Amino acid sequence: MSSPFEDAPDIEQQPYRDSPEFDGINTNLSNRLLEINNLLNNLHRNLNYLHECMDNHDNYGGKIEKFQKTSSGLISKLVPLFKSLSSVSKNLNDLDPELLNKSQVFVKDKLNLSVKKSLQQFNELQNVFTELDKELNERNLQLIQEQEDANKQQQQQQQQGTEGQQQEQQRVIIEYEPVNAEELEYQRNMIEEREREIENIANGVSEINEMFHDLSNLVLTQGEVIDNIESNIYSTVNDTRMASRHLTQADKYHRNQRKLCFWLLIICCVILFFLILIIIA
Repeated sequence: MSSPFEDAPDIEQQPYRDSPEFDGINTNLSNRLLEINNLLNNLHRNLNYLHECMDNHDNYGGKIEKFQKTSSGLISKLVPLFKSLSSVSKNLNDLDPELLNKSQVFVKDKLNLSVKKSLQQFNELQNVFTELDKELNERNLQLIQEQEDANKQQQQQQQQGTEGQQQEQQRVIIEYEPVNAEELEYQRNMIEEREREIENIANGVSEINEMFHDLSNLVLTQGEVIDNIESNIYSTVNDTRMASRHLTQADKYHRNQRKLCFWLLIICCVILFFLILIIIA
């Protein structure tokens, strides 16, 4: 995240205005953004690991479940943080602009843009997590179906055997089925848990986006204002440079004119001197 103070106007050139409320909100908002962005970086890294393990079908040591749960936990932490961030952002934008100098207004706009970028990144990452969760559910459903089909096929084969074989197979079934049923129940519970997880995340994100809706519009407008200010600054700099060149050229022209007048005066004096000598002679 870029610092809100980068490219800020020169504070020494701004009129001093004491605004302890702005300073407090600025510190509070900056600290919250720092915590949020650290969690977003961790979430991004975990999702990359999860995606890689799923692509490679690498679940050694339960890595897929580990990264999935870690990512879910990070999102659960981020949702309330963004909700509290919206409250602080509102306090920032409720400040009377007349009480802020240009440097403080610049910092305020940069903070709003940083909040918007963090919110956009969170939306993108939670969408990635939701898609990966759905894919895991589809895989688990397929696994459950394959296990159930295998059970049915095994039962059919056992029923076709001899009576002695059936007795032996019945013993195998008693030992085999409880383990298989336990695994199937575990997979079903995981699917239900992820479905609830997806629903909770969707509700939380929807609530956050609604809370930041007005702020997003405000930031968009302020972003355009900042762009216009920067454009005007560059335009002013160019105009100043052009004016400076014109002044330099004009000054050079006037110096040349003064030199020309000086030499013309010298020539006239010399001619006058010779005319006087001729008349006297």
